[in-house]
Amino acid sequence: KVVKYASDISEDMRRRKKALDFQNQIDAISAAQAVIEFEIDGTIITANNNFLNTLGYTLGEIQGKHHRMFVDEQYSRSTDYRDFWTKLGRGESQEGEFQRFGKGGTEVWIQARYSALRDAQGKTYKVVKYASNITATVQARRDAEQAAIRERQQQDDLRRKVDSLLEVVSAAADGDLTREVTVTGEDAIGELVAHAVVHGVELVG
Repeated sequence: KVVKYASDISEDMRRRKKALDFQNQIDAISAAQAVIEFEIDGTIITANNNFLNTLGYTLGEIQGKHHRMFVDEQYSRSTDYRDFWTKLGRGESQEGEFQRFGKGGTEVWIQARYSALRDAQGKTYKVVKYASNITATVQARRDAEQAAIRERQQQDDLRRKVDSLLEVVSAAADGDLTREVTVTGEDAIGELVAHAVVHGVELVG
């Protein structure tokens, strides 16, 4: 005769498949983003190669040290910074754009989420940060803002020059030839003033 002894392992296989799926997702995130893990007090546990390459450190240079090594010294002593880690310790994840400093003081901007991980009892036991390097984006934004400021300043300067010229021309039209305006610059108004006489009134460039 043939006797078969069997156990239903369907549930076990489902759990294994689910665990493998979770691991594959974690691996995919780690391959695409900078990942670093902390104790709830901010002590560094480990970090992946993306993180280490972004900040310019080796794992041995940061492991066991505090997160404050990546931030401005003044900020590291602030109430805001203490509150940041207090909230994470309470299980409140934090996300946004953050200024950080790599090896040698190199400024790095990241888009990041600090995820507070909780155990079965709801107690935070670890903090994991997932981050993308947005330094180039932030620098481009700064450049655009500076360009906009310069453009506004140029427009304001041009407006002042035009107003000044119109004031003198208006006075000349009323017979007051004593008014004088000094306008400098390499723009069109500056060149006009440097080479022209309007209504018999010399404009000094």
